[in-house]
Amino acid sequence: MKRTLVVMAFAVFILAGFGCATVQEKGPQLTVQQRIDSARVWYSIGKDDLLKAIDGRGDFQTAIGELKRAYGYTLAKDTTGMLDSLRKEITLDIAYAFLKAKEVDSAERYYKSLIEMDSSDHRGWQGLGFIYGIVRQDYAKGEEYYKKALELSPDNPDVLFGLARVYEKQGKVDKAYNLYKEALNRKPDNAGLNRSFGKFLYEIKRYDEAIPYLEKAAEKKKDDKDLLDMLLKAYMEAHKSGKDVDLGRALEYANRLIELADTLEKYKYYMKRAKLYENLGKKKEAIADYEKAVEMNPQAKVALVKVAYLYDDLGMTAQAEKTAKRVVNDPDIEKRYKAAAWMLLGDIRQKRAIALYKKKKYEQAVSTFDSALAAYQQAALLGEGKVKTYAQKQIDRVKKWRKKAWRKWKRID
Repeated sequence: MKRTLVVMAFAVFILAGFGCATVQEKGPQLTVQQRIDSARVWYSIGKDDLLKAIDGRGDFQTAIGELKRAYGYTLAKDTTGMLDSLRKEITLDIAYAFLKAKEVDSAERYYKSLIEMDSSDHRGWQGLGFIYGIVRQDYAKGEEYYKKALELSPDNPDVLFGLARVYEKQGKVDKAYNLYKEALNRKPDNAGLNRSFGKFLYEIKRYDEAIPYLEKAAEKKKDDKDLLDMLLKAYMEAHKSGKDVDLGRALEYANRLIELADTLEKYKYYMKRAKLYENLGKKKEAIADYEKAVEMNPQAKVALVKVAYLYDDLGMTAQAEKTAKRVVNDPDIEKRYKAAAWMLLGDIRQKRAIALYKKKKYEQAVSTFDSALAAYQQAALLGEGKVKTYAQKQIDRVKKWRKKAWRKWKRID
């Protein structure tokens, strides 16, 4: 409503003073002040629509058209310098709007126009640095333009950040690191800088160092799923590499991801939280999350192998055996996962057989050793690497136990 009133008032202003004449038509010449007023109104409208387009509530072409109209009013001589100043700001926003609309050539043209107007304005060089260094991946040119911007604005954190990104993409890790740090020293609370530096550290596998920067960004971007996911992974990877991190804090991000996820992807975050619970030693909670994930997406049922082992760790043997059987009998589960489940069944049955042997129930022990042997043979048949090696070793062990039990049963020993 507010915008509509502004447009209507501006239309009345134009019609009252100049009939139907526009800036492109011949007619009464506008005064400098009238041009300034007209440019400001259309600039305000264009800027508003640009912000809406960025938020997904509008389109960039509408904003570009309005900004160009504002630009047109600035094309006149002005001894006060106000039109020139306005034209620079409008040019910058037109370039940015084209960039967001993925019309890179048009964006480049307007950034160059800004440089022609004022080569001492770092923003034109910065825009070209982004176009060449980030969008077109012409790193040499991108570096050149960003360095020019840095000469003109040496303490500008945004320029430092842009050049750091170009260095990062070139694999110049030390240079990128130093520039990121320098930019953050100037803008320590900037969410974008913290996010980018955290991501940079994450990608070079300095996970524990990445965490505080990602968390700083997450304070202001609480609904950024990609950021929260990276933060959760950083905690997990740091823990995995032996770093002293508080995994309990990571639960906050896992919980938030589950809240934010849509139905189709929610299961992934249940899987991730389950893994986190595992690392925290909360096995019952891990089981609940793995089972929830499988319930939500049957394609995730390989997680049942984890569930079976967790039940076994908790001493819940009946549940472990039932879950392992579910895995080995499922035609859709890959053989390598079935091999792990067969291995667990072998372990469960071997322990049961040894317990029967010690109770002198030799006939039952022999039968149970046979069952364990069959399970290990399936694990050896389907498995690879460590699983296969382990299964073959257990086959030899079970055969020895079975022989002892059989001799006792037949009263040979």
